[in-house]
Amino acid sequence: MSRGSVLVAGRAFVEAGFTETIRAGLWVEGIDPATYETVRTLTDVRYSGVGLVKYPTLTVSDQAAVGQQFGVQGVTVKIPISAALIPEGHTIIVDASTADPSLVGREFLVKGAPQSGQTTSHRYPVSEV
Repeated sequence: MSRGSVLVAGRAFVEAGFTETIRAGLWVEGIDPATYETVRTLTDVRYSGVGLVKYPTLTVSDQAAVGQQFGVQGVTVKIPISAALIPEGHTIIVDASTADPSLVGREFLVKGAPQSGQTTSHRYPVSEV
């Protein structure tokens, strides 16, 4: 079996295990003319489909920035390798999850380029909003 065919099989296997439905794009804020309330609209949608949210560790590291203490936990969002790239600064929102209903409605900010190349999925480093 060639490396290419193993990679294709691995990608199909991994994608079959994705348990979330996600959307990724930019949020734009505006004013609802009827209620004068601030509304957010997801625009520039780069991806809509299956994905996987993974908290690879329970470890939360303490960080300090200009007198503020905060905790940071690494989170990864995986999408199919065939999907268009999601640029840094875009938001990923979880619309549904068959594995963990508490993920629904969570938003994640893309912090950088995904792990790519000979991988089974694009793995994006994200931070929870």
